[in-house]
Amino acid sequence: MKWNCVPLDEEALVDLGRKLSSYVKAGVVFSLSGKLGSGKTTLARAIIRNACNGVGDIPSPTFNLVQSYEVVTGFEIWHFDLYRLNSIEEALMLGLEEALIEHCCIIEWPNLIEQIIPSHSIHIQLDFRDRKRSSLSNQRIITIMTSNPIMASFDGL
Repeated sequence: MKWNCVPLDEEALVDLGRKLSSYVKAGVVFSLSGKLGSGKTTLARAIIRNACNGVGDIPSPTFNLVQSYEVVTGFEIWHFDLYRLNSIEEALMLGLEEALIEHCCIIEWPNLIEQIIPSHSIHIQLDFRDRKRSSLSNQRIITIMTSNPIMASFDGL
């Protein structure tokens, strides 16, 4: 399954996160790819905020590498930012393998660990149409691809 969402400003990106939060379950992986500033953390925060009933502060895991949030139904969302890692071994030391099975994972910068990301993951590519334009807020392009049957009812934006 594949969806293309264009153009998206920040408000629409947050709305997409709200919709995607209904697919948060243990074992579900959201793989977020895109250039710096494309909206990966904004989307991750929207998913977490909605899945965790409006949890307060949601810091970017850029420096901590991983943050976890309790979901009311008894599992956690683990939000990973792998930008600063150099090897898959470093990612595994964060508890990634266990998290992929027992929790819902949101992974920013997943390229380093592509070979261990489950095939049924929800892959989200964020980009811009034209980075030379003065306003990028309404130029965001998002492509969502997955083979996960959980997304069969998703209607995009």
